[in-house]
Amino acid sequence: MGMALEFFAGIGGYLLPFLVVLTVLIFVHEMGHYLVARWNGVRVEVFSIGFGPEIKGWNDNAGTRWKICWIPFGGYVKFFGDSDGASRPDGKALRELSAADRAVSFHHKRLGQRAAVVAAGPMANFAYAIVVLAAMYMAFGQRVTPAEIGRVVDQGAGQVAGFQDGDVVLAIDGDAIHRFEQFERVVFLNPGRPLTFRIRRAGQERTLSAVPNLVEKADRQGIVHKFGDLGVWPANPAIVGIVTQDSPAALAGFLVGDRILAIDGQVVDNFERLQDMVAASKGRRLAVTLLRDGMEMRLHVAARRDVSAKDSKRPERWLIGIVLAKRALVRHGPVDAVVEAAATCYDMLVQTLAYVGQMIAGDRGTEDLGGPIRIAHASGQAAQVGIEQLIMLSILLSLNLGMINLFPIPILDGGHLLFYGFEAVLRRPLNDRTQEYAFRIGLALVLSLMVFATWNDLVNLRVVEFIADLFS
Repeated sequence: MGMALEFFAGIGGYLLPFLVVLTVLIFVHEMGHYLVARWNGVRVEVFSIGFGPEIKGWNDNAGTRWKICWIPFGGYVKFFGDSDGASRPDGKALRELSAADRAVSFHHKRLGQRAAVVAAGPMANFAYAIVVLAAMYMAFGQRVTPAEIGRVVDQGAGQVAGFQDGDVVLAIDGDAIHRFEQFERVVFLNPGRPLTFRIRRAGQERTLSAVPNLVEKADRQGIVHKFGDLGVWPANPAIVGIVTQDSPAALAGFLVGDRILAIDGQVVDNFERLQDMVAASKGRRLAVTLLRDGMEMRLHVAARRDVSAKDSKRPERWLIGIVLAKRALVRHGPVDAVVEAAATCYDMLVQTLAYVGQMIAGDRGTEDLGGPIRIAHASGQAAQVGIEQLIMLSILLSLNLGMINLFPIPILDGGHLLFYGFEAVLRRPLNDRTQEYAFRIGLALVLSLMVFATWNDLVNLRVVEFIADLFS
């Protein structure tokens, strides 16, 4: 109930970022259709952001009505010759057009031109994601984690398979791996499935086989997610990023940039190992060897019990008051930024498609399928973290919007492209009755999916539980 109350109390903070992101993505999508249509000589009658009654609108010199409507969850471009915003042809009206009108009618354009106009919407979403991400890589840089294993958890699937600290992952099932994020994505999506890893160890290549364990974990909203886990951590040098004021580390003389090499003579090869050693010390005085400005030195520190966790359900923690330094960002030039952005977007799409495929095959539950409420919730949370996080969410949503619109479902762009495929094979368009039935089926599928996803949101965000409590 508390989560539902929190959601309703902060609805303004969630809704505004969501509407801003959604409006931008819809505008980009429809602008793709619009620009390619105009380029091919199609008259555009309406460019609408939203559905329903018009809030504000104006006409341009080309005769297009630009408008913003009350229902913000979508938009459309209506071409000359369409019967509605879904670009269904008005068969009777099309047959009665004059030669001049046929020249600017969408449905009288060549098959390739119509396909280009329809595909331009999803392509615009993909382009948006790549361009915005590339701009971020140029302006702020890209955080890249090498595909090197820094720690293997005891009794984990990785240790059973023979992974060792320092292994560098080169490929999984023949697909090249360059970043630890790629390694994590493959493992995440394949619980219980044998995977073949090509690694480099001490300068020599070898092959290992491993089966990721199935892990179930609840997020902050209490939604349980299922994913694969090998029990390995990336190489994570114990470099100090923050020293908390008046903490044991501050009193001992630790400085930002110090690299911790050993504790009581035991090598510290990553930050997680440091955390384990500090936790095991239980406040005992530790001799810490560190590297500062190229010189080794020794400091002594005793961890302090975390009193904030004393009365909570969290396990007891011992802290010295330092935070790991974030990896340095790699700033790219224009060409490298676009290449890296395209590769990142491709990885996101592949992961999403694999996720959807597992849901369809029944290998993964549908609890992760979210609708507009969960997207709004995620937008609000991203906005609270910062503008960079909100932009990254818009990139992910833009990729998903482009991908979903390419699904071969009538009423979506992919459904139109499917019809054009039949037209190319049959050398004629499908008849009006067939298209009408197909559009009705497609509309029913889309509406059913939206209802199901929204119900998922209401259940997973505990809104249904909150409402039920009001009447119980």
